[in-house]
Amino acid sequence: MDPIHNFAFDLDENGGPLMNCMTIIAGKNASATGRVLVGHNEDDGGHIAVRHTVVPPMDWPEGTLLPAEPGRARIPQAAHTLGYYWVEFRTDEVGLSNSDVFYNDHGVLIVSNSMGTSRESMEDASGLRDGGLAYNLRRALAERATSARAGAKLLMELVETWGYAPSGRAYTIADKDEAFMFQLVHGRHYVGARVPDDHIVVMPNFYNFHTLRDCPEMYYSSDIVEYAVQRGWYVPAVPGDYSDFDFATAYQAPEEHMGSRNVLRQKHGQRIALGRDWDVEKEGLPFSIPAARPLDVKKIAEILSTHYEGTPDRCEWYGPGRSPHDTPNIRNICNGTTLECAICDFDEETDLTTLYTAFGRPCQLPFAPVHPLLGVPAGLEPAADALRRMEGHLSPEPSALHSDRSAWQRLRRVESRLEMVYADAMPGVRTKLDAALEDCQAANAQTLARARALRAEGRAEEARAQTVEADGAFLMRAVEEMEALKLSSVRVEPVPALSLKQLPETLRVTFDAQSAPAQENLILGLSHTDTRVKYAAAAPGSLKPAGDNRYEAAFPTEPFAGYLHFAGSYDFILGGVDADGKAFQSAFETTVLD
Repeated sequence: MDPIHNFAFDLDENGGPLMNCMTIIAGKNASATGRVLVGHNEDDGGHIAVRHTVVPPMDWPEGTLLPAEPGRARIPQAAHTLGYYWVEFRTDEVGLSNSDVFYNDHGVLIVSNSMGTSRESMEDASGLRDGGLAYNLRRALAERATSARAGAKLLMELVETWGYAPSGRAYTIADKDEAFMFQLVHGRHYVGARVPDDHIVVMPNFYNFHTLRDCPEMYYSSDIVEYAVQRGWYVPAVPGDYSDFDFATAYQAPEEHMGSRNVLRQKHGQRIALGRDWDVEKEGLPFSIPAARPLDVKKIAEILSTHYEGTPDRCEWYGPGRSPHDTPNIRNICNGTTLECAICDFDEETDLTTLYTAFGRPCQLPFAPVHPLLGVPAGLEPAADALRRMEGHLSPEPSALHSDRSAWQRLRRVESRLEMVYADAMPGVRTKLDAALEDCQAANAQTLARARALRAEGRAEEARAQTVEADGAFLMRAVEEMEALKLSSVRVEPVPALSLKQLPETLRVTFDAQSAPAQENLILGLSHTDTRVKYAAAAPGSLKPAGDNRYEAAFPTEPFAGYLHFAGSYDFILGGVDADGKAFQSAFETTVLD
């Protein structure tokens, strides 16, 4: 199945469910700021670009319908829509349906997690009106929610009216005072709750609401229990007594219920948050837990960066030329499909809210402060035509993804290089990143203090301009510092242009190396592709000396051919291990012609 056409559902390249994303929520009394805190890793498979822009508020003509995926409901647009910061995730052809992040003019944040597969058959359209909602649910929330509570009400109205098309998904809707999460099932069934003020939520990718009394304030479909009984998904121990109903057990596909990958992610997220071990057998996997101590930005960053270091669950399937993101039988919180990490530090003044953002995996890249409602830093190349881009998000827009040199592009290239030398380089880099986050928070505190002082003097425009300038300067310094890392590297000779019409079966690469590389460790792949296990290994017997410490090897193009849809310049990453067991890497560009 072509991954670029999977934009309506949460599927991997083999048609199976993706176990995507991670969200951490701290209620305002469980937060070191006294306001809600939300951290989110966005995970998606494929060859994907991430764009950052602000869509302005709009008034719409009567009768306007929202664009939708083929076969999905085109719902009526609101007469007036709010402005919002938009983090867009796109394949080479189209935007993804279930990934984008929003923060709107009223201070409402929207992020989501896949719930994997629900029991409800995707072939059953009886709960969908005109094909139901996918992307338009999150878009409508961003454009219309004037508070987290208003967003919760809107979500229920939209799902009950139109139905939800994907198999299962959790939506987080938060502002500075309240956070709500709704776990949806294909069709018109859901369970949701307001996160208690003194609780934290660690949400991986499976249903973890259990009783309909998990939280003091809960919402659910009126027939949520009766429907499960009717379908045979729930059989009460005592006929007519529904006190033992468990939503997660009833509605999750049995093969994914309590799946080890997600059990470990929730277990270790809670372990780090609480500062103690979490016993799943004795304590279960509840939706929310009381905070043992207030969570802050640094602690949330630690959770979202973890590979379970220092625990028996740490997978040691890494070493020279490998990384913990490639583990075959375990899914870390930070992993091969992690595209971006954001921690929303809400402010009392909506437009001074900080989105601390790592523009890739948070274990490998620094956080930078963004105050999106004041302006997106120029280094991220925000779109001048944001509204047109939103209207076309679900339409084909042929692009090689490699059309700029934005800060995002440059950081992702560093990330790809680090991935090839992870075991050698990351201990030192991790120390730098921990210090960089402290510097980031200190710099942001100074930026906000200046902005408040200027605004108090009636100099709001000057405050806005200075804040955006400070954000941009910090981001570009972070980019330059990452690019200056001394990583073990080799030089790749220019690779002749490739033709889309007749892509060769193998791509031959010639490179310099001080000692002989080991053929079994040589790999080649595209930057911005979710994980190195999809990179191409050198063809057996293809590694040959080319004189003067030069070597050449051939790599099958099949693993990445499915991502070469359009002419343009593509980033490739070469990695390997030399005879002394030292990992090396190189990033290089190759032109692809029609």
